[in-house]
Amino acid sequence: MLKEKVPHPAFSYLIYLGCAIAFFTIPFGSATGRDIFYICSYISFIALCLNFKYFTRNKKNLILPLCFFAVGMASVLWVFYYKQPGEYIDLYRAYQASGKLQIATAFILLIALNERICMQRGFIIVALAAGLSVNIYSLYQGIWLNIERIELNFDRATIAAYLITAINLVMLQAILMLRTKFRIFLYVIAFLISFSALVLTGTRAAMLVYPVAVGLSILATKNLISSKHKIMLVTAVPLLLVASGLIFKSQIETRIEDFKNDLKMIDKPQVNNSIISRISMQIIGVRVGTAALLGQSAEQRGLEARAIVSKEPNLYGAIPYINVHLHNELLETYSIKGIWGVILLLALYVALFFSAIKPYRNALLLGVTFSLFAYGLSDVIFFSTEGTAMLCLAIIASILSVKKKTGEQE
Repeated sequence: MLKEKVPHPAFSYLIYLGCAIAFFTIPFGSATGRDIFYICSYISFIALCLNFKYFTRNKKNLILPLCFFAVGMASVLWVFYYKQPGEYIDLYRAYQASGKLQIATAFILLIALNERICMQRGFIIVALAAGLSVNIYSLYQGIWLNIERIELNFDRATIAAYLITAINLVMLQAILMLRTKFRIFLYVIAFLISFSALVLTGTRAAMLVYPVAVGLSILATKNLISSKHKIMLVTAVPLLLVASGLIFKSQIETRIEDFKNDLKMIDKPQVNNSIISRISMQIIGVRVGTAALLGQSAEQRGLEARAIVSKEPNLYGAIPYINVHLHNELLETYSIKGIWGVILLLALYVALFFSAIKPYRNALLLGVTFSLFAYGLSDVIFFSTEGTAMLCLAIIASILSVKKKTGEQE
């Protein structure tokens, strides 16, 4: 354990095979994928124990796993301290599950960051196969079954949008890694199809965030495409958005009309309104969080929120979501885990952004991190087990997508 011996490659192959299976199965609602992801973390933990000095020799590689571990432990400990049966039990269970997934991610990331085996070929195969299957299924639900807002096999279209985003960012990067003269053409087609799948979810945030994330990934990509091709692709993105908009004009117009109707009813807080509800939730989140800077139970937050609304009925839009979450990652964390939870979450965001820049420029990680942060402004990603698992798997995949220089350690 204390000797710097090289870990057996069987550990790596078992871990990444399990991650590949999880990447394939979770988007289709299979609990098996999540269970396999946990098994991968157990194998990672065993590898760490047997080769502790090897995996901890590079202190920079400890930062990102430690941030994931800290955020995950914060959720688990918060649940352990406050959990009780009642109206908020599902909220506690959700945070307990997502916290465990973040801890599992920490151990797998530690292995991936110190990986000496070239995994690019396997990465390309898994990314293309998963992306193809999910997009085909999405288009099947939206076009053939004529589902108004596709959900894959979940009960919320927004979760499907987050999963589709993660998978397609990985798929697009894999296309750029192909050794074929047709990869730019394939990239354009893949973007058009993947954005169309997101349009079919009807998730407005995804329609805005995904093209920006793709653009950032293109601009950050190094050594795979020329500057000329970068300009071509970045220029093509808005044109492709227009093309997709024309194809799915009715779906987009419906969501725009919903947005306009929400604005018209902004002075009617007791009517179901996604805009006024989000504004109300953010105001409530700031106020109840400030009243309990070191954190509080979900029950106490609910009592304080209802007390505020009783005096200010215009904030009623937040009440239906008090026993779920406040649709903003930072403010949700602030409202229940206090300032220390926000500090840990921000540390994770910063660590992810820095890892996307150094020691190697990681275009995929930059795109995934931007998506994670941007989606967190209108929802809570680290609440859904499926959303947490898929974004974490995309982060792990992004680490494996970068080819290290021969003889160079991270």
